[in-house]
Amino acid sequence: MKETVEIDYQHPSYRDQIRFYLVTVFITLVIVAGYFLGLPPYYLGWIAFATATFSVAGNDAVQTVGTFFESKKSIDWVPKLIVLGGLLFIVHLIGWYRDAGQIHFQRLDRFPETTHFNLIQLLAPVILVVITRMKAPVSTTFLVLGLFGGQNIDKMLTKSFLGYGIAFFAAIIIWAILAKLDPHEYEEDHLPDPVSERRWSNLQWLSTIYLWIAWLLQDTANIAVYLPRRLNWIELVIALGILVFALAVIIRTNGGTIQEVVSEKSDIKWAKAATIVDLVYGTILFVFQSLSNLPMSTTWVFLGLLAGREIILNILTYRDLPYLDTFRKVGKDVILASLGIAVSIGIYLLSTIIYPESNSQKFEFFKKDSPISLQ
Repeated sequence: MKETVEIDYQHPSYRDQIRFYLVTVFITLVIVAGYFLGLPPYYLGWIAFATATFSVAGNDAVQTVGTFFESKKSIDWVPKLIVLGGLLFIVHLIGWYRDAGQIHFQRLDRFPETTHFNLIQLLAPVILVVITRMKAPVSTTFLVLGLFGGQNIDKMLTKSFLGYGIAFFAAIIIWAILAKLDPHEYEEDHLPDPVSERRWSNLQWLSTIYLWIAWLLQDTANIAVYLPRRLNWIELVIALGILVFALAVIIRTNGGTIQEVVSEKSDIKWAKAATIVDLVYGTILFVFQSLSNLPMSTTWVFLGLLAGREIILNILTYRDLPYLDTFRKVGKDVILASLGIAVSIGIYLLSTIIYPESNSQKFEFFKKDSPISLQ
């Protein structure tokens, strides 16, 4: 019998990398050709939407279902797709019916509908695909939405940095309490009780559903910005079909290369740890959604949560481990995410220079007379 070789999607081979970049180049050529040959914006938007579906969902999968993937590696990918894909379909169907054909859950209310895309807007998802492949947890909110409403970047930055800080300190408080209640559970060589692990494993399905809904309500706008604001039922079915297919690819590849951001964190492979992370993260997202409909970087909230958790657990339980190792993990995520913001803002500024007519309202974050608020 031929032995099945398990593919390591987090560390693709040289041949896999070549295949990936060839496909990326092909998509880029299709978009560029369509743009210069005068393909109607409607169809260009759908091509960009399909690309954005893979890039945005692929980049953000690590923060929504990354912990789920890490603790559910032994479960086949089909049940995961049925649950998460079915939920994706239901949530968007409800949103579409409630909001008269719109699927962005009010997150694009402050962004004018785009009737003519410029080339940089169309290529942003391709850039995101490449950055994701390089394992950088980039904020899709800044890289994509910033190109469609530069006047909102200052507020999105403020809300996202506030989210990082709140998530960071919330994680320190919550896991400090948990580590004090049961310090042995967070020791490096701890193995959970099998009965307890099965119980938490069942609960994790519920926590993942909870977080998945919170993320869909927040980040679907990053993809839907390429579509007409109001979709008929045929367009809705096509859009959801693309979304579910992209989700299937992500689940089948167990999160892809960027999953390493979660894999290297402490004890996250156990169901209890992953369940608590999902519940805390999902709750923070729901709280921020209730504050305003302004989009924010969920990536920064997730990184803040992991950073606070990693640091406090190291301080309280991992005394034999070098602190520099913990700060290396945390610092690497922050540096990569910061570089992502820098790239995003750089691309936006380039867009304002090349296409000034598409960016009448400029980025004003550094102007002293520009008030910063979340409203």
